[in-house]
Amino acid sequence: MKNLTPPTANTVHEAGLAALPAELTVDSGLAQLPGAMQRLEFISLWAIMELLSSSGALTAENVGRSSDEIINTLGAASRHHWLVRRWLVALVEREFLKLSNGNYSWEQIPESAAGADKLPEAYDALGFPPEMAQSHQKFLTHLAELVRDQVSINQLLFENGEILTALAAYQNNWFTTYLNYAAASIVKQAVKPGPMLRVLELGGGAGLTTAAILDTLAGRPINYRFTDISPLFTTAAQKKFRNHIGLRCSLLDINADFTAQSIPAASTDIVVAGNVLHNAAHIGQTLQRIRRSLVTGGWLLFSESTRENHAMLTAMQFLLSPAKSEPLLGSEDRRGGTDQVFIDSTAWQEELVVAGFEVKCFLPASTSPLSVAGQTLFFAIAV
Repeated sequence: MKNLTPPTANTVHEAGLAALPAELTVDSGLAQLPGAMQRLEFISLWAIMELLSSSGALTAENVGRSSDEIINTLGAASRHHWLVRRWLVALVEREFLKLSNGNYSWEQIPESAAGADKLPEAYDALGFPPEMAQSHQKFLTHLAELVRDQVSINQLLFENGEILTALAAYQNNWFTTYLNYAAASIVKQAVKPGPMLRVLELGGGAGLTTAAILDTLAGRPINYRFTDISPLFTTAAQKKFRNHIGLRCSLLDINADFTAQSIPAASTDIVVAGNVLHNAAHIGQTLQRIRRSLVTGGWLLFSESTRENHAMLTAMQFLLSPAKSEPLLGSEDRRGGTDQVFIDSTAWQEELVVAGFEVKCFLPASTSPLSVAGQTLFFAIAV
């Protein structure tokens, strides 16, 4: 790995763009994405405002109320308190609420409603399959029950038993397609004649990142270890990718010692992680485990949410609420006490350097329309 020349940010970016439909990458196709994302986020925030109003958490008299008072009026389950506080922060950021002396009150109420019936159009414009809009419509219909734990998001998301289909719908869109194929292009750059490349994928989930990498390699031999904490995903991946020689699947917990899970120190050339590292109980400790697994000069590629997407505040973020008696993710790292599960790009770069990595690039650029989803691909080298 030491003698390999890493690809440039521009090369990686172009590889990601090449995976998108032509109509997006010519003329002003990409420029339409920010508007579509804003419409999607507004639908989500509108649903929250409707719930705050209908529950009496905030009234037309506009008496200021603390977050605790709002949470109590909503009847929110304790494990979702953090999420309600994030709702309030989002509404203040968008200037629908104001915060004064610790009390929230209405700043403005939009004149036009944004109903859940608008979700299919909004999701379609962002490249999501129809199943994602259908799932989100169910979440908004049951938003009060969700926050009270009278129904779980798992019940709504997986009510047809199609867990992989449901998760793939969430992960399949223009933004993740760009990131997955950009990451795949970096792996392709590392495949050279000689010893077989050793790749470790963390939290492989529905296998979309895996598929992009294997597709880009076009049958070249590779020692690829797909891992996930759930046997549901490793079993599915074993079946889905059974024709790829050199791929094997196994369980792995990113919050536990890798060596004890059959990943010896300095045994891996490349580590790949698609939208999973925010699930680390302690980000710095998980990055150190990854560093120990890599050879010096090894490559780490991972995508992450680097800003809070307001659309997901009424959807997949319910999956991040801890089980009863469990702490919120990141309670012992820099996220502790902030109610934030995701950290921004600058914070990730700081964590990488502390863990023993040199950051080579991160994409997309903040000026790109593709950055509107707040999803970022990081490419770092173990030093």
